[in-house]
Amino acid sequence: MKVAIRDDDTSYFTKPKDLQKAYDFLNEDDCVSFSVVPYTFPIHRDDVFPYGKKIEMGYYDIAENTELLEYLKEKYKQGKIDILLHGYSHEYQLNQKKWVAEMKWKSSKQLKNEIPKGKKHLESLLDMNITVFVAPNNSIDKRAISVIEDLQMDYSGIIGVMDRKINLKYIHNFIRRWGFRAIKKAQYPGVMNYGKHKELNAYTVDNYERLIYEYHICKEKNVPFVIYTHYWQLNTDERAKILIEQIYNYVIKDGAEIVPLSECFK
Repeated sequence: MKVAIRDDDTSYFTKPKDLQKAYDFLNEDDCVSFSVVPYTFPIHRDDVFPYGKKIEMGYYDIAENTELLEYLKEKYKQGKIDILLHGYSHEYQLNQKKWVAEMKWKSSKQLKNEIPKGKKHLESLLDMNITVFVAPNNSIDKRAISVIEDLQMDYSGIIGVMDRKINLKYIHNFIRRWGFRAIKKAQYPGVMNYGKHKELNAYTVDNYERLIYEYHICKEKNVPFVIYTHYWQLNTDERAKILIEQIYNYVIKDGAEIVPLSECFK
């Protein structure tokens, strides 16, 4: 049984000790899949300050954090981490009193320019090929998906309604996904093939009983179980840290293997 831990928001502001502290409960051979923001914007909406409040607004290039880059490269070589592309800047925009995530408010032209640029930038800095995309706030639609397909990337995240190109594969997956959800009261388990890209749901770490239920659904289907969180949340919210440790201990005791998220699409 494959289990992947996806951690979002690694960026210019991240220190290696932040990541080490968040995952100090893992066994030595386990892997965490870090979703990395290439040119991060420091505020995520007006109520989420993952890197602190007293930061000048602007775009911060991860290339300027050489300590973090060396840490990521070394841990990747050791097989201890996986690297995913987490948007471009993770910037939100306020629209009619609602905060809209990056992949939803940017124009097609901007997305076509920035997503490939961010991917190329990270790959060059870390000397690797990045194959999985994670949308900030798990919020995405067909415009950004089209860019991801052009880049031959797969997608990890929560899948919405009417947010993909309508074709036979989409209709087939839509029926499977919502039919399963209606019967099992859970997100569809397993990889879904949309033709030019694949998608795999990631489960929010917020309720122990629900997560164990979803884990066993995945186990029964013999498909990967992916959970996602944020290192900065684990370092500031004791309840979140306790919960992910409980889930981790359960799946390890059950014989699961913690794997890179990229491996789950193979």
